[in-house]
Amino acid sequence: MEQIIKHFPEISGEYEVKPLGQGLINDTFLVETKVPESANYVLQRINNSIFTDVDLLQHNIECVTAHLRRKLAASGEDDIDRKVLRFLKADNGLTYYFDGAAYWRISVFIPDSETRQSVTAESAYDCGVAFGNFEATLVDIPDEIGDTIPRFHDISFRLEQ
Repeated sequence: MEQIIKHFPEISGEYEVKPLGQGLINDTFLVETKVPESANYVLQRINNSIFTDVDLLQHNIECVTAHLRRKLAASGEDDIDRKVLRFLKADNGLTYYFDGAAYWRISVFIPDSETRQSVTAESAYDCGVAFGNFEATLVDIPDEIGDTIPRFHDISFRLEQ
């Protein structure tokens, strides 16, 4: 992991890497810095068997997060870093790094965030409200967003499956 992390110059000093969550698609790790005032980070190995076009995947994320940040700033929101992910640039100038075998990306960890492992009526409702707000905020995104998983949102195809 150290060989991967060194390609993201924003991370410096001592840190510890440990598994984070129970993801089904990407391998996810917490990069916990040893300096209390420093940010922690989320390191992910992007599953490029699922996301075969990593350039497009990261393009979409960059467009969406930039748009969300602009809209939140324009509406006077505070603490935008708690509301929108921020991905680090690697030393190659991209928001991901390819080590010859796998693709990696790092985002700033959002303190006091939660990941739910089960669904309740309340969490489903909260998720629906959050997703509706997310979609409403993106209604006027000026950038072209591509399909990272072909036919993923094709209901006819899904019904056939």
